[in-house]
Amino acid sequence: MDRSLLVRMALATVLLGVVSLTFAAALVAGFAGLAAFFGWPMVVAPVGAAVVLLGFGALELTQGARVVREADAYEVDAETAPRLHRVVRSVAQQADLPMPAIAVSDDDAPEAFVTGYTAGGATLVVSLGMLRALDDAELRAVVAHELAHVKNRDVALMTAISVPTAVASRLHELSSATSERLTSGSGGAVRGRGLVFVVAFLSAVVALVAGLFSFVGRSLIASFSRVRELAADRGAVAITGDPASLASALASIETELGKHPVEDLRSAQSVAAFTVVSPEQVEPDDPIMLGAEGDQPATLTYYSDRYEAFVYRTFLRTHPSVSDRVSRLQQAEREVQSR
Repeated sequence: MDRSLLVRMALATVLLGVVSLTFAAALVAGFAGLAAFFGWPMVVAPVGAAVVLLGFGALELTQGARVVREADAYEVDAETAPRLHRVVRSVAQQADLPMPAIAVSDDDAPEAFVTGYTAGGATLVVSLGMLRALDDAELRAVVAHELAHVKNRDVALMTAISVPTAVASRLHELSSATSERLTSGSGGAVRGRGLVFVVAFLSAVVALVAGLFSFVGRSLIASFSRVRELAADRGAVAITGDPASLASALASIETELGKHPVEDLRSAQSVAAFTVVSPEQVEPDDPIMLGAEGDQPATLTYYSDRYEAFVYRTFLRTHPSVSDRVSRLQQAEREVQSR
């Protein structure tokens, strides 16, 4: 890994550590406030915070299996998927890794990703769309990219650093829902009682604080993820010695993704952070037209979509742009040819 990637990864790691510690401290302070309000012993503060963090951490450990289920992937072997099995076995041997379990999804969108926290427990998932889009050399390069993630322990690493942010996101969702429910009148017979408004106010505060930590954490994790993707590209080149095929594969995947309807790409968002090329948010070229004659632009919707796309592209994008990756791989190809 070159120095610039190491610096970026180190900076993201330090900032994530600061955000995580700050959020843990805020969580302890929140439980301390509850303990003081209800007259509970102060030991509730660290214990409550630990239970929340460990509970959501345990949920994060099931993420890999959940992603495979959401992709509707089924396990295959040398008889049911001979081409894929042959390529994976060859790359695994070259990377000095145990043979991963192989699963195939019926998705037409080109996807490939790995799950599992250890090299021995890894599962490689490849979509039929990916198998159709790539030739053997390109498929080999993509498999090498995914097995580089396995070699680098990226799934375990990303899961570990994501736990505090996952807790913040869940607390934001739960607190927002609680505050909205209590202030919308669905509190039933207890509406109007002082305690209800206190809880609603506290929920709103928790939602705001947790939402802030969640956004900052997700932004830093996305930055960290982009570096890991570049590292996996370099790892794939080290395994195969063929940067040109990976560059060609990335360009082919991006082209294929552009051919799919927006709905198909949205359905792939559950695995977007895992797959070799993430489906980008699609920005409308023209505003949506409303009205009986279809001549009234939905300006608010149009600019709202533009704003969401800007936030995603600037802060939450988990993968570098394909053009950036291809440029780096072309440079690597020139270095290989000059040797």
